[in-house]
Amino acid sequence: MMASWKTPFTRFAVGSAIAVSVAAVSVSCQPTQDESQKQTPQGTSLPTQTGLIELPEGSPMLAQIHTEQVEHRPMRVSLKAQGGKILPNENRLAHLGPRVPGRIVAVYANLGDRVKTGDRLLLLDSPAFGEAQLEYRKRRTAMRVAKRAFERAKALSAEGAIGISEYQRREAEHENARAELYEAEEKLHLLGMEEREIERLSAKQLPHAEVAQVFLRAPFSGEIIERNATVGEVVDSSKTLFTVADLSTVWVRADFPEQQIGKLKAGLAVEVRISAYPETVFQGAITYIGAVIDSATRTVTARSAIPNQDRRLRPEMFVDVTVRTEEQSVLAVPRAALQQVGSRTMVFVRRGPRRFEFLDVTIGETSNEYVEIKSGLMEKDEVVTEGSYALKSEALRGQMSMGGPL
Repeated sequence: MMASWKTPFTRFAVGSAIAVSVAAVSVSCQPTQDESQKQTPQGTSLPTQTGLIELPEGSPMLAQIHTEQVEHRPMRVSLKAQGGKILPNENRLAHLGPRVPGRIVAVYANLGDRVKTGDRLLLLDSPAFGEAQLEYRKRRTAMRVAKRAFERAKALSAEGAIGISEYQRREAEHENARAELYEAEEKLHLLGMEEREIERLSAKQLPHAEVAQVFLRAPFSGEIIERNATVGEVVDSSKTLFTVADLSTVWVRADFPEQQIGKLKAGLAVEVRISAYPETVFQGAITYIGAVIDSATRTVTARSAIPNQDRRLRPEMFVDVTVRTEEQSVLAVPRAALQQVGSRTMVFVRRGPRRFEFLDVTIGETSNEYVEIKSGLMEKDEVVTEGSYALKSEALRGQMSMGGPL
């Protein structure tokens, strides 16, 4: 009978009273907004929402922060080659072989030697060359005889001692002898003889052994980069005995992706870096851009000329090649504005006197002072330069205290 007073109404009233009491106690235990601010240490950032950081009034960090507006700036875009290699300057490269078959009598140059224009590389004993010299001497003698006969006929014709037909015959013989001598002399030039050596053949007598000997000479000043000559070896005109290269200027061949063809132009500056000389950047310029795309690699070849007076650049070296294009106007920020958080590149943008927003950005080309921004910022945004690292540290600390990633 005692439980009869617990009607449904009384049970509801009792439950409501208990709930109100618990809520009141809960509210009384929460600190007020002013109290929470007083509990925050002075100088600690207050993350108000995702992507924002607000510094308290009077924070010493505010005096260290400097900003700069995002704006379009002139910048030279860098094009990185997929691969590069040093080659000899083919305009100053010569593969030398004998012009007539023969036997090597002497070799005067070795691999690596530097030679000058006209220097003797080897001496060849060639019967065919001897025959050409003897033919020249024969034609020279015939020319001398024909010239005397013509001059005598000319004098006799003036005196009326001979008829016109005899005079014309002597004149024709003289012209034929001169033509045959010219032909024999040109043949010697084609075989590599110089003018002063041909003049030597005008002597009445010559040492017998010298008639059949011919020198192989350097066509220009350079360096011997290949030698295939041995004394006593019998060679013909199909064999390369020496390769001479002028390495004072070398070529650099580089392969660029197909997508970059529109930015490549002859005359653009080229920077070449080599692992053997990591402290040196070699400068040059593009001289040629390939007309055909490599079907396998989808690249185009660009050739550059690089000065090499100190001979440090050697053919077949692998190199890193960067091309500096013409200046273009791009949206850019100072390098100091960028902060790296893991794999993300971020900047801090001023959104108020004490409020800053950290944003992800996509960067492009770089220069000594500025970095191109492809996405994430707008022109006229104010990005933090000095003090951006301190803001990143505060943002990371604030996110860690809130239990979430930056």
